[in-house]
Amino acid sequence: MSKRALTRRQAIVTSTGAALGAALFAPGQAVANTVPFDDAWEHLTFRSLSPNRFERRPSQLSVVSDGSSSILYRILPEDMRVASRASWSWHVESSVPPSDLSQIGNDDRNLGMFFVNMNAEAAERVGPNTSIRQLITNRSAQVLMYTWGGSRPVGSVVPSPHAPDRLRNLITRPAQTGRFSESVDLARDFPRVFGMPFERLVAVAVSSNSENTPARVVAHISDLRVS
Repeated sequence: MSKRALTRRQAIVTSTGAALGAALFAPGQAVANTVPFDDAWEHLTFRSLSPNRFERRPSQLSVVSDGSSSILYRILPEDMRVASRASWSWHVESSVPPSDLSQIGNDDRNLGMFFVNMNAEAAERVGPNTSIRQLITNRSAQVLMYTWGGSRPVGSVVPSPHAPDRLRNLITRPAQTGRFSESVDLARDFPRVFGMPFERLVAVAVSSNSENTPARVVAHISDLRVS
């Protein structure tokens, strides 16, 4: 092989590698991070209610809600807190009927996929042992719940009667069975729902509620990612 041919091949390899590196590490390009359903998830139960049954696998969470209500949540590590988008798949095998999510005692839902936003200063004080109860009651936090259920049209915003200023439903799917994949823009949806900018994603959570109706929820969430 001639020296000229070798030099040309080296140039092609070098330029290809540089282009690939630029594509992979370009400033501002989002990298999707999988949020595993691992031991970092905690179960928040309520004193007067039976808890849901959650079953965790590495990439899937299953829930059975049978006259019960509780929340499974995860505080996110520092490297995921700059994420501004999220995606997941969910599947409801058995559904509660439509309900009025603005009323205590009538706010059953198949699934709620929670995302918790805080300003940068407040987010620095959130650690692995912070509970979702502390976040929901923190005046610096906003909790957006993409909700499968309720009786309002898809796209409606329904403040929770438990904490209307800080916890709000964004109706994503009606109260029925089915299987869907979602991709959401948190930086767009938080200002629309709360009138405040999205800054730091500190936690995610999953809930199901069936304590007010005789219906039983069987549902699954999988492939949860943030970017």
